[in-house]
Order: sequence, then structure tokens, then C-alpha cells
Amino acid sequence: MYKISHKITIDGKVLQLLDSVTISKSVENLVQTATIKLPAIVYNYPSEQIKAIRRGQRVSIMLGYDGDLVEEFAGYVKSTEHEDTGMVITCEDDMYLFNEILLQDKVYEQPSVKTLLKELLRQVDKSYKLDCDYDFSYDKFTIQTATALDVLKLIQQECQCGMYVLGDTLHVHPVYTEHFGDANYNLSANVQADGFSLSYKDAAERRLKVIAKGKDATGKEIEVTEGEAGGDTENFTYNGITTKAQLSTIAKEIYSRKCYSGYEGTFQAWLQPYCSAGFSVNLSNEIEAERSGTYFVKSVETSVSASGGVRKIELGKRL
Repeated sequence: MYKISHKITIDGKVLQLLDSVTISKSVENLVQTATIKLPAIVYNYPSEQIKAIRRGQRVSIMLGYDGDLVEEFAGYVKSTEHEDTGMVITCEDDMYLFNEILLQDKVYEQPSVKTLLKELLRQVDKSYKLDCDYDFSYDKFTIQTATALDVLKLIQQECQCGMYVLGDTLHVHPVYTEHFGDANYNLSANVQADGFSLSYKDAAERRLKVIAKGKDATGKEIEVTEGEAGGDTENFTYNGITTKAQLSTIAKEIYSRKCYSGYEGTFQAWLQPYCSAGFSVNLSNEIEAERSGTYFVKSVETSVSASGGVRKIELGKRL
């Protein structure tokens, strides 16, 4: 039997005891989070280590079996909350730093998204680099009493993109174009019966019409439609998108995410194999082999406690 192992450090110090830890990662969320729960009493005395934990301290969470550890999360302490049973520590990844910087108020005339992001990074930390696949421009962009994270959230909403910090680089890419790793799951072997919530649908059952709207440089409304009528209709408005070509790219991406033949939903597995948001999952179904396939992983929630380690994996589109 495998034995759960963990190594959690805060401000360079290893936590000696742990009640539980939960890590949430999603390609659709700008900020990835972790929640650590610690006991309040250690051998009938309040833990001095708990008293020393503060907002802004660096956090590393490593999990695995029998001492074979993988770093599952790195970031900062965002907040602490004391309860009768112990302490709850809320953590955020490196995006935490962007919420600590209040940007200079300014009105930008016809800036490209790359220009805005480079200026934002300059104010956060001049050593940051930018890797961005988008090149559309705004007619006007106003920053007033906003943090760097506020602006990133707005831009992410506008282009429906994946956005994250890796090392010294801010990455901005279409969500399903990134590939961070592979994991293999067999519905008859290494998938838990508990927490299984997958359903299979054909593309014909997923009728969808996507309507994307914006305004051109003159203020005239422009609109692009992708998909077909007879099913659901989803409307999106983008204040910063000024050409039909840009709207079409976004509408096609939204449609392709949602209209495919394959599974949707979630399933639960163990800590091995390692799997995270942005992975490709090779899902085998021995009973219905035609439903086997490779899927994009939209989100993963990883939890470890006295009862064991579990990953809750949410599938995106079939690849």
C-alpha cells in the first residue's frame, strides 16, 4: 500500500503537521489557489510555527507517495484565518504579486494589447518578459485606481485566453493551444468509482450558436456568428475588439471548445499519475472502446488529508 507523503514549506520552514491541503488549478482562472489547514494545538501547546505565518510569505507544496514528491503548487500566503480547530491558510500562485501593485492612472489611445501588457509588466517588475499570441488593439484603454491583476482580468475576459506566469514570463495564449503534459487513465483501472460524473455526447447533440459582438473604430456595432441554430445560443460582447476578424477568431474558439463528440464532466483518481490543468488525458474505456480518446484537462482539484489523496479532474474538449 502506498503511503501519502507531503512537504509544505512557508517562508522556508517545513510545516510539521497538517490537517489537509487542497489545490485548485483551472485554465479558465487567472489565479490558481491552495488552501492549507493546520491544527491549532501541538502536544497540548499552541504551535509557534502557526503564529509566525504571515501574508506574503513564499509557499511550496509538494505531494506524492512514499517520499516520491512532486511540487504541486508554488506561490504566496494571501490570508490566514484562525479557527477553534486550527488555522486556514489561503494561498495564491505568482499572480498574487500582480494584485499588490497599483498601476499609474492613465488613458491610452489606440494601444495594442501587447503594448498594454508590456507597460503593466514594467510597473510590476522590469525583469518580467511577455509571450503573447494576441495582437489586437483597443480604441481607448483607461486605467484608474486599478491593480495589475484587475487589468489582466479585463484583458483575459476580452480575448477568452489562458494567462499565467511561468518563471519570469507572462504567457498569454489561446486556451486549447497549450500542452503541459500527458496522463493515462483507464475507466476500469485507475479511476475511482466515487466521484465519477462523466457523460458522453455526440457533436450533433451539442447544437450551439455563438454570437460575438464588438464595435469598430468608428463606434459602429459589429457582429460575428459561429455554429448553427436549433440549440443553445450564447452571446458575448467585447468592448476592446474592433474588427470582425478578431471576433471571428474568438467565436470559433468558443464554439470548438463546446461542440465535439466525447465525454464531459469530472472523474476522480489518485495522486499518481500526476495530472494538472492544461494536460492531455488519454482516457480508455474497455467496454465502449469507440469512446476512448484524448481530452484536454480544463481543471484539477487535488486534495490530501488523513483519508488519502484525490484528484478531481474536469475534462474539456476532445482533442
